Amino acid sequence: MDALRFGLLGAGYMGGSYAECIVRYTTRATLTAVAGGSRAPALAERYGVACEPSYAALLARPDVDAVLIATPHDGHCEQVIAAARAGKHVLVEKPMATSVAECDAMIAACREAGVVLEVIKTLRFRGSVARALKLIADGAIGSVRMINGRSLFVSTETDGKHWADQPENGGLLLDMGCHNFDILSAFAGSRPRRIFSHVMTYDAPEHTRRNAMTQISYESGAVAQMWMSFELPRPGIPDSLHRYIVVGERGILDIDGYGKLLIGRDDRWDLVWEQPPIDYINRPLDPERLEAFFLQVQAFVDDVLDGRPPTVSGEEGRAAVAQVEAAWESSRTGQAVELRF
Repeated sequence: MDALRFGLLGAGYMGGSYAECIVRYTTRATLTAVAGGSRAPALAERYGVACEPSYAALLARPDVDAVLIATPHDGHCEQVIAAARAGKHVLVEKPMATSVAECDAMIAACREAGVVLEVIKTLRFRGSVARALKLIADGAIGSVRMINGRSLFVSTETDGKHWADQPENGGLLLDMGCHNFDILSAFAGSRPRRIFSHVMTYDAPEHTRRNAMTQISYESGAVAQMWMSFELPRPGIPDSLHRYIVVGERGILDIDGYGKLLIGRDDRWDLVWEQPPIDYINRPLDPERLEAFFLQVQAFVDDVLDGRPPTVSGEEGRAAVAQVEAAWESSRTGQAVELRF
């Protein structure tokens, strides 16, 4: 196989983003067809590909080798299993699913079908975060000991309007928490073993799960704190959409997912890299915003075509969902939750 032929399920904001990634930036890949939602015909026309009337019709196409799933969370499990049974490789948006049980079913279906399953975790590929991970891997700050994370937003003002807010999709803690918990584990370089969390909602329906204070301990001995909120009053807290402090045995990283990466060693702070501005509202298809997305799509393409291990496996996607579930359970019971993988 010289090129991976994609079918795209989902034609909303993220579906349009991935169509642009596949067509404009990804090598050894083509976009064959689009399905799903009222915007699918216009998206297919924009990129000169077929528009299928249903997901089943897209999966039936012999010129589709893999599907990229960019749909609401509650459909992921059924859609991934259907793709596996059709013999298609799968790249599915985060969160992988709305429960660990669904993740297990998806992993089993893809394993049985012998197809590749990978989960989108674009924060790992964003410039400052990716460079921080490399610095950690290269030993620049020694072994990681402590991590502080913040993912803070002014009130979303989307009550009842955004599908991530709906009960069937798990609320905003699942939507954002699967990013946060995944990247904390990546910084720690270790699997989490215990979570203690408070999950709160103040000015919105309880099921939206808009705030959480969470502490995590890892098998390596590292510990992390994660503060997530979608209910800050204006003006909010600057530079805190994805901000992480990683403390190692001989250095510190200050990581702004949308800004600067700084390293502190030997009584001084040095700038390592700075993210060019991203305007995800007015210019969503600019390469500065899309870079993390097309880098992950490219990794998936290369993994499939070259027979490499998954860059972000289904098991890693499951681990993030398991931590969100553990945070919910800890908040409900007031007790720490032990994690087993």
